[in-house]
Amino acid sequence: MSDLFQQAIDAALCCDWSQAIKINEEILKNTPQDLSTLNRLIYAYVQMGKINKAKKICQTVLQIDKYNFIAQKNLDKIKSLPKKFSGEKNVETVSPLSPNLFLEEPGKTKTIQLTHPAPKNTICRLRIAMTVNLYPKKHSIDVRSESKTYLGALPDDIAFRLLRFLKAGNTYHACIKNICKNSISIFVREISRGKKFRNQPTFMTTSSGHDYSSPLKIIKKSDREVEDEKETQEPSDE
Repeated sequence: MSDLFQQAIDAALCCDWSQAIKINEEILKNTPQDLSTLNRLIYAYVQMGKINKAKKICQTVLQIDKYNFIAQKNLDKIKSLPKKFSGEKNVETVSPLSPNLFLEEPGKTKTIQLTHPAPKNTICRLRIAMTVNLYPKKHSIDVRSESKTYLGALPDDIAFRLLRFLKAGNTYHACIKNICKNSISIFVREISRGKKFRNQPTFMTTSSGHDYSSPLKIIKKSDREVEDEKETQEPSDE
């Protein structure tokens, strides 16, 4: 049975939805109330455009577990789909998922929730891991799909920082990490650095490295140390 579970996951990662449906239905013959399998089946049916079947399974899951977040999220997504939704033709394309796609690297990667997200009928066409592009403007950065559809914008503080790095020649890869009813999160990875900031990471880390069980007087920083840290965290104009 464990082999079937892995095969179902592999089929989904490869976007082979017909095979994913077949394998998940095989699993349900022995464990008809397995919630993980039912939720995978919902998603596969949606990708194939079989909305009524997906909706029916959502209702089955919620009868078993009325607080099941994944099923409720899928049901909300189904309700927001266009009436003539036909599956893969209406969904932005995406390559098979890489196991290292969302691997975090301090200073080089960051998960960012977009501001001013696109309407629901645009969000419902997105997929996890779909590549997106950063479009720098004078004081902001838009995020668009590969078909140039507007998806949202970076928060002002992050956009301000990235604009300087992009101008200096840094390059980045960005993709969809999470999709909710009214929100989108992307995963941004630094690919290369321009000469100006070649020794400076794009994103500031949140770990201070201090042991906070120590007395406050031991870990308290001087004004000079705080100023030094600010200088190292902000990109230099030199």
